[in-house]
Amino acid sequence: MQKNRMKRKWKQITVWTAVSLALSTMLSVGPGQAGAVPVKTLSTVQLNYAKIQADKAAQVVKLVNQERQKAGLKPLVIHTNLTKLAKDKVVDMYNHKYFSHTSPKFGSPFDMMDSYKISYNYAGENLARGQQTPAQVVKDWMNSPGHRQNMLNPHYTLIGVGYYNGYWSQEFIGK
Repeated sequence: MQKNRMKRKWKQITVWTAVSLALSTMLSVGPGQAGAVPVKTLSTVQLNYAKIQADKAAQVVKLVNQERQKAGLKPLVIHTNLTKLAKDKVVDMYNHKYFSHTSPKFGSPFDMMDSYKISYNYAGENLARGQQTPAQVVKDWMNSPGHRQNMLNPHYTLIGVGYYNGYWSQEFIGK
């Protein structure tokens, strides 16, 4: 019974993430307002792509938590604002054609967390590029000592994952 509730909750989180990503890209102005800008609607393709991105990110969290369980660690919980940060990071890397923990726009991951008003005692970031599936990116991170250390860090309790056009980001914090 509890397992089914968790599955429903996971699906709700995944759907909510896709919807919030789609809505965050829309411009909205109330009808009839002076100087109103028309509401931008998303195409079916854009909505489907937002859902694919959200599903890939959710799958990464699931796979990371499986690895943490094998190591006897507590699962990470999805943090909404950290997820937004992770998504913004990968979009920024893709749009500005760089691959680095330090963004020309946002600075370090810790600068970025501060600008998103995310508090933490511990924090880390994993980046990847080119992997086609969540399973492949998690496997590659697990095969890299530094990335593996982040994913299995017992101080981390919250996670945000972003995926965009082949770029991946995991953001971790512990409070």
